[in-house]
Amino acid sequence: MQTPIQALNILQQSITDNNFEFVPRKERSKAPVTSAIAKIIVANLTINDYVKVELDHDGSGDYLWFFTADDGIKYYIKFKILQQNRIKFLSFHEAEY
Repeated sequence: MQTPIQALNILQQSITDNNFEFVPRKERSKAPVTSAIAKIIVANLTINDYVKVELDHDGSGDYLWFFTADDGIKYYIKFKILQQNRIKFLSFHEAEY
């Protein structure tokens, strides 16, 4: 498992390299961000935006990384780091709090 700073570095590099995807969600009550907005938000993340990491409950052995961002709007970000450092965003939307 990576450290939080390593996960952040992988996230930022993967976004720069367009090596990411968003999980399609059935529920659309929370408006997702576009790829262009996600790139801006992720580029400005720091380790201070790290919230937690936990083992995914899907049995994959993957870890879920949680960050928040605030650029005037608060964002909730949850992602996995897959093979070849591909990022899979499970959540990336305005925070509810």
